[in-house]
Amino acid sequence: MRKLLICVILSFACSAVSLYPAGEAFSVEIPAKDKEPEEYIIQKGDTLWDISDTKLHDYFLWPKLWNVNPQIDNPDLIYPGTRIIIPTREQLMRMQPPPMKKIVPVVKKPRRIPVKRITRRYIVKKDLYIASGWISPEFPGRGKILYSQTGRRMVGRGDIVYVELPGEETAAPSLSPKLVVARERDATSGERFFIIRDVKIVRHPVTDEILGHQIRVTGIINVTGKDDDVTKAKVIKSFEEIRSGDSLLPFREMKPPVVPDTVNAPRISGYIVESHMNSRVVSQGDIVFLDKGRDDGVSVGDTFQVFTEVPVERAIGTLQVISLRPSTSAALIQKNSQEIIIGMKWGNK
Repeated sequence: MRKLLICVILSFACSAVSLYPAGEAFSVEIPAKDKEPEEYIIQKGDTLWDISDTKLHDYFLWPKLWNVNPQIDNPDLIYPGTRIIIPTREQLMRMQPPPMKKIVPVVKKPRRIPVKRITRRYIVKKDLYIASGWISPEFPGRGKILYSQTGRRMVGRGDIVYVELPGEETAAPSLSPKLVVARERDATSGERFFIIRDVKIVRHPVTDEILGHQIRVTGIINVTGKDDDVTKAKVIKSFEEIRSGDSLLPFREMKPPVVPDTVNAPRISGYIVESHMNSRVVSQGDIVFLDKGRDDGVSVGDTFQVFTEVPVERAIGTLQVISLRPSTSAALIQKNSQEIIIGMKWGNK
């Protein structure tokens, strides 16, 4: 019986094999599991187009590859070091094409063009420019420093002084119409005044002609109020010691002259008639006064040479004009190779 059963089975198997053509194998297809998505790090020079070709063998899968990597805002801007997920080609093919992500536009910041700061260069420092003063046909002072709060005759910055302010000139009503008196006006808190001094009468060193009063600015005061009906002020600037009796002049802003773009050396000549601090011998950095001014064609910024006549006439220095009056001017000595003496010639040849 057992032998009979075996024979029947073998006979059935042979019959089954004979149903297939020769050379064909009998098999059952078992679906394989999908591969895991691959993690990839963007390299320099990569594009989603190239990665789709290299990894998925299909350029045109790059939109789907972009959509499964939400960390990429703009497919045209992928940066080295960014990690992305690359599913298999089959997985991407099975995906319904999602709506394309909106590309975030790249806003390029406008290029900042550095602005070159123009630094103004001045011929002379502001304090020296103000303090240097001028030569005037008449002394312009009005009002004066009466005395200091401490009783000292000489004061400086920060000291409190009592002053007589410049007043308006009015005719005395009960006296002759020709008689004019000065009435001190009321003080205004915060009002400023220059403190000026009548230094000397300047004479021309060659002709002995009187050129005028040498005016020097010794400081600036700021009115603060009154004490017992006397105007009180604080010294906010002092260029030298301020004395009781120094006069006042209404304040105005004074800016030193800027170095000109081009050198102007006109053919004008004359003599040095005085120095700012009345020194007979001067040198680089000192202020001197010239016997020619605006009416003679001199301009602020003009440059002139200084000449000595001993033993022969030759240039020993240069000066540059910083301020003008009708017939005189002030200048800064820019350089000198030997001492410059009041009375020396200046000009251009």
